[in-house]
Amino acid sequence: MRTWIDLGLAVLAAAVGAALGLERAGLWDPGDVVLVVLVVLTAVLAVASTATQAVARLLGARREATRDLHDDLLSGALWAVVDATGGRVDPRDLAVAAYRVRRPLGRAPRLARVHRVRSRRRPVASGVRWAPGKGVIGECVATGAVVARDVTGPDTAGERQGLSAEEFRAVRGKYAVVVAVPLVDDAGESSRVTGCLALDGPAGALDLLRTPAVLGVLDATARTLQRLTGFTPPARGQLLGSGEQALRAALERQDSPPGRVAAVGGRLPS
Repeated sequence: MRTWIDLGLAVLAAAVGAALGLERAGLWDPGDVVLVVLVVLTAVLAVASTATQAVARLLGARREATRDLHDDLLSGALWAVVDATGGRVDPRDLAVAAYRVRRPLGRAPRLARVHRVRSRRRPVASGVRWAPGKGVIGECVATGAVVARDVTGPDTAGERQGLSAEEFRAVRGKYAVVVAVPLVDDAGESSRVTGCLALDGPAGALDLLRTPAVLGVLDATARTLQRLTGFTPPARGQLLGSGEQALRAALERQDSPPGRVAAVGGRLPS
């Protein structure tokens, strides 16, 4: 979108500049009214160009800040999960990702991955367009419930979880165990699911990754993420559960900003 705006402004500025150049060379007599319009357009285009650049810088800074927030919080969650399993899962085999529900105008809702953290690079791009009801994360968003599943099952319609046979083959082998908890917006009169937090791990780790301790970490991370992104108001005076305590300890160890550490359990940075 930004590229098209810049291109449009550049084309219009070039056309106005060419018209004024022809007038100055005596090759065209546009008349006083048209000349005034061209001069005004020159000024407007200069202001518009400066304004779009300023807006782009502002949006870029916000995107970078949001990315840093997700990276910091999800990194803390990954290591808190390792702690919650007693170190029985290799952190290099874990990944934590945040997804948000997007509702494009005139199209069905879809799930967009906002950020993903993992300890080592793994080729997991599937090309599947995730949506509510599709896969483990889609089921989590559609039902608003925690979903934990080993997805290495056979290629049968009952195991595809809303995926087509082609999509199932595309993701098979890229994921083994997936645990998803919903992101819930409690700011309005009624709550609504706005996305999910997904943990994926190695084959055979389902029992380790769906324990109350791990689910507590993921739930604490989801709630903290909601607070820090403005979807859920803080709950003052809330006692920290084991999940919040584990997440806060992990964030403190990685020197996260104090405001983010304080947001775990209900407090927002001042």
